[in-house]
Amino acid sequence: MRKILEFFKWFFYITTSVLFICAANLALSGVDIISAKMMWNILLSGLITALVTTLLRPDEKDGGKIMIIKIIIHYIVLCVVMIICGHRFGWMEFLLRDIIMMLVSVAIVYFIVFFASFWIDLKRAEEINQKLKEKYSDKE
Repeated sequence: MRKILEFFKWFFYITTSVLFICAANLALSGVDIISAKMMWNILLSGLITALVTTLLRPDEKDGGKIMIIKIIIHYIVLCVVMIICGHRFGWMEFLLRDIIMMLVSVAIVYFIVFFASFWIDLKRAEEINQKLKEKYSDKE
């Protein structure tokens, strides 16, 4: 059950971030209209990358070197997945500039998702700690 909840969390974070990056890229390209097909492609790419993230995400209990290696592997797998998806969805060609743009886009999404996840988890921890203080400070 925990893995399913994690999957939905990552799906939400990643899909929202991918939508943001696509909107920014399309705005920079001068595109005003997003097709229904592109919206489904964004959802599908979010679904696939959320699955990859659920399976490959580094764990907090991993040591420093292991965590860095897992982050690099995770990022590389996400890049490969998004380059394949990007090509299949017509978002990019197999040209160096398009591949670099996808690598940068994946890095931006990775940063947004990491920051959002960290910030939300930190706020949750603060709320839990505050409730514990309230509950147990009254009993002392």
